[in-house]
Amino acid sequence: MKMRGWQYACLVLCAVLVAGCADEESDAGTAGSPAAASSPESESGAKKPREGRRPWQVDGAADGAVAAGQSAGAGARGGDARERPASAVGDGDRSASGRPQAGASRGGPAGRGQAAGRGGGDRAAMARRFRNRPVPVAVSAVQRGRVDAFYNTTTSLTAEEEAVVVARTTGVVETIFVEEGDLVKAGDALAQLDTRRLELEVARTQTNIRSLERAFKRSQQLMETKMISPDAFDQAQFELEREKATLALQQYELEEATVRAPIDGRITVRHIKVGNTLSPNNEAFEIKRADTIEAILNVPEKEMAKMAVGQYARVSVDALEDSYFEGRVDRIAPEVDAQTGTFRVTVALVNDSDRLKPGMFARVNVRYDTSENALLVSREAVVIQKNERSVFVVRDGLATRQEVITGYSMDGNIEIREGLAEGDEVVITGQAGLRDGASVRVVAM
Repeated sequence: MKMRGWQYACLVLCAVLVAGCADEESDAGTAGSPAAASSPESESGAKKPREGRRPWQVDGAADGAVAAGQSAGAGARGGDARERPASAVGDGDRSASGRPQAGASRGGPAGRGQAAGRGGGDRAAMARRFRNRPVPVAVSAVQRGRVDAFYNTTTSLTAEEEAVVVARTTGVVETIFVEEGDLVKAGDALAQLDTRRLELEVARTQTNIRSLERAFKRSQQLMETKMISPDAFDQAQFELEREKATLALQQYELEEATVRAPIDGRITVRHIKVGNTLSPNNEAFEIKRADTIEAILNVPEKEMAKMAVGQYARVSVDALEDSYFEGRVDRIAPEVDAQTGTFRVTVALVNDSDRLKPGMFARVNVRYDTSENALLVSREAVVIQKNERSVFVVRDGLATRQEVITGYSMDGNIEIREGLAEGDEVVITGQAGLRDGASVRVVAM
């Protein structure tokens, strides 16, 4: 079982104290005996300790042992040293009294402390080298270009013109001439109703008119000879005119038995089927003119000062990826809806290719301002922390944090109004965790 340094020191100290006490008792016994009285030393008194020493300090070897014990005890209290066995202590580690001295060998507390100090210094140097290692970053140069300011919103597309075709007379659907998706011109026949009843009514009315015309001629002859009263003549004339009006109405209904397109466009909905009975104002078809598409925007009233007729608009549709369509602000409503706090802005889009369809979901960007010859950087370069915007500028292998004032953004770039100059290289990749003044190494993207 190994003893700690302080335990060894205590044992040495106790041994020294016991030896000192034994010497004192021996001296006292010698002084009281006859031999002591007749000895030369008795004449000068009892034996005195050597000058400069206490009685219990018997020799220099004990002093060395105590010092060694104290040193070993201090090392043990540090929690870092243990006493080596006596067999492991070399000759060079022993004092003049033959006892081992603490910290004398490489395995002692002092030697291990020096080794730990050297290891700690190596780790600190390694940490400094790691911190000072250049950080790989990708950079981009500040360039000049044009940037536009857009008001962005979403809406559903609508046709410029649309009409709901309704029946104007009563009849049974006899024939349908078009289907959904067909292009039609104004006046084209869309469907035909049964006209047999109307034709019979027209024929009957025409017969009545011929009869009334003959009666009216006789009334005229009789009126000239004063053989009928003026009232009888007026009655004959009235009946003839009434029957002619009836004929005109019947002929109109006969014409309306053919359902026709009121505008140019495309059939988008067919509501009727053959055999359906239609009454006046029953819906039959829906037609939309799609050569011009409109995007109706509900813009907040605070944006009213930015909107103007003729402004350029760029529209993208989710259904047509990577495609953009150009348009113009066609009209602006002169009032604000009190319930929604918005006003209506209509953007017109030319649809010659017929790719845009009414009802498509669209993202509309209306340009209301433009900055020419602006300083532009990649939007990824700007670091936002609370209300502060900054970039890292690379100069002489060091990344310097630079606060900037930004402006408009467009197509992945952002305008820099203050803080940078043309040609500055800013970090666009690797700025996460980058410190001001850190050493960097530029790598290609």
